[in-house]
Amino acid sequence: MIRILNFAFVAITSLVCLGVYRTAEGARVDQGELRSTRAAIAREQNALTVLGAEWARVTQPARIQVLTERHLDLSDKPAVALSSLTQLPPKNQPLVPEGEIRAAKAVVPQNGTAVRPTPAVSPQPGVATSDKGFAVLHTGT
Repeated sequence: MIRILNFAFVAITSLVCLGVYRTAEGARVDQGELRSTRAAIAREQNALTVLGAEWARVTQPARIQVLTERHLDLSDKPAVALSSLTQLPPKNQPLVPEGEIRAAKAVVPQNGTAVRPTPAVSPQPGVATSDKGFAVLHTGT
C-alpha cells in the first residue's frame, strides 16, 4: 500500500512541477513580449515628438506668409471694383432659355372631342389605356 501511495505522490509531484514550469515559461515569454511592446511604444512616442516639432516649424505663420508671397500672386486690392449693385450678375439664371421652347404650347383635347380609345390591350406591360385614349403608366410606387 505504501508503494502505491509513494508512486501516487511522485506522480502528483511531477505533474505539479510540470504545471509550475509551464506557468513560469509562459510568464517569461509574456515578459519578453511586454518588454518589446514597451520599446515599440517608446519609439513611437519619440517619433510623435519629432513630428510634432516638425509640424510646429512648418505651420509658423511667418513662414507661411513668406511662402505665400513667393509662390502666389496675391494682392490686397479687390480684383473688380463695383460701383453699384446693378453690376452684379443675376442671382438665379433661368433654367430654360428664352425663345421657342419657352413659348411652346401643348394641345389637349376637350371633353367629348377626344379620339375614341383603342381596345384595352396595352402595348407594353405595365401601361394601360384610360377611357380618354391617354396612356396611363403604372410605375409601382
